[in-house]
Amino acid sequence: MLAKQASLVLSPYSEIFEVVIPANHKLRLLKDKVDFSFIRKEVKDNYCLDNGRNAEDPVRMFKYLFLKCMYDLSDRGLMDRARTDMAFKYFLDLAPEADVIDPSVLSKFRRKRLKDMKLMDFLIAKSIKMAVDLGLVKSRTLIIDATHTCSQYNPYAPLELLRLRSRQLRHAIYNFTTEPETYKKMFPNKNTSCDINKEIAYSRDLIKCIREKEIMPDNPNVKEKIDLLEETISDIEDHFTASVTDDDARVGHKTADSSFFGYKTNIMMTGDRLITAAVVTSGDKPDGKELPGLVEKSLKNLGASEQDKKIDYILGDGAYSGDENLKFAKANALKLVSRPNPMLYKGKEFQNDGFELNKDAGMYTCPAGHLAIEKRILKYKDRSKGNDRIQFKFDPEKCSCCKLRDKCLSQGAKARYYSISIRTPEQEEQMKFCETEEFKEKYKPRYMIEAKNSELKNIYGYDKALSFGIHSMEIQGAMTIFVSNIQRILRLMK
Repeated sequence: MLAKQASLVLSPYSEIFEVVIPANHKLRLLKDKVDFSFIRKEVKDNYCLDNGRNAEDPVRMFKYLFLKCMYDLSDRGLMDRARTDMAFKYFLDLAPEADVIDPSVLSKFRRKRLKDMKLMDFLIAKSIKMAVDLGLVKSRTLIIDATHTCSQYNPYAPLELLRLRSRQLRHAIYNFTTEPETYKKMFPNKNTSCDINKEIAYSRDLIKCIREKEIMPDNPNVKEKIDLLEETISDIEDHFTASVTDDDARVGHKTADSSFFGYKTNIMMTGDRLITAAVVTSGDKPDGKELPGLVEKSLKNLGASEQDKKIDYILGDGAYSGDENLKFAKANALKLVSRPNPMLYKGKEFQNDGFELNKDAGMYTCPAGHLAIEKRILKYKDRSKGNDRIQFKFDPEKCSCCKLRDKCLSQGAKARYYSISIRTPEQEEQMKFCETEEFKEKYKPRYMIEAKNSELKNIYGYDKALSFGIHSMEIQGAMTIFVSNIQRILRLMK
């Protein structure tokens, strides 16, 4: 049950805070200058208001999360430190002699009390409103970039994952019978080769055998394992890599030769180094498509009006200079300061074909999420045939076992090729803008967002996911960005 108001902390030892915590300590400044009570109103619908014992104060629980992110601590490490650190207890509104919560309570707060509230958008909006009210936002430039966060779980090779899932299914059946040998004789022979196609075929034959012979059809554990194996087959055909525990994480590429397994966070910030909007996606998603949504969120958070849009320029790398983003910027009277990447420009007939550029790898990904393995330039001596094109080739092995192969591959083809025009009118116009002094001058501050990404990772631990699933990643991102913004506001106030 949620109490109607926070209880007053009364202790004969409270004077110790004034003795041991300096006036300029960052946690004292945070407690005095930032009102965290807004969180109570936002989470109250996730509590029972009239039944059960009193819950821990949600404001204090949120402060626990704030400290965890600010000092990059584990749940248990946070409690160990909060138990003896007087600055922590002062910030948490705890008496000097009071004990802290059990770490499991913090996990339950994240899972049950912060659900269904779009925490990232909410916290960013709160911090930016605070900065706007204090008159700290002076820049009229937005800077955008994506940073990656690795999953804490390693991806399994497709073959290993399929074998694990099929083994779990067989053992689920063996565990509910006294004669497992009877069922072993019914099942198809296991695949002993390292051929992924043969392993997929074996997995499908195993599922077919269990269903046709109605083996334990009412057993919920068996049914769950069948569903899991079917999902794994589909996932491997879609992405060719998955994780046993983190189902939302995907493989993304930083270069053509290096990859990561996890998530991406597209971040937009002002020239004052305050993050105005962000969105978390799986690691395989392209960056450029997030720009319009982030701009709209940023303008809303900054209090932009029809008379004053608050923003004149948007800075980004080549991933954000696609046709759609150029048109969006022009329609909204904004200048997109981004060096054009020739590989981003596709004809109108190919705009929604599912092939997307991975800017970091310099390759296209197909609708199934596979990265091209080769590229070459096709030059035409006869210009009547059109502009020069860049052609990409996809891995024949992956194409052969992809579930989209019937739609994607021509009859008799072993691999998919994809080509795009090198020059377009939009690109020509943007390239001319790149040669101007205005572009060169406005592009200089783009380094700031690289420094911000480094801060999020190296200071606040955003290089590694703390839990699994995109919802947990969004909570981690929300707290990390909120802490970063609040810290920046305090520095700007000095």
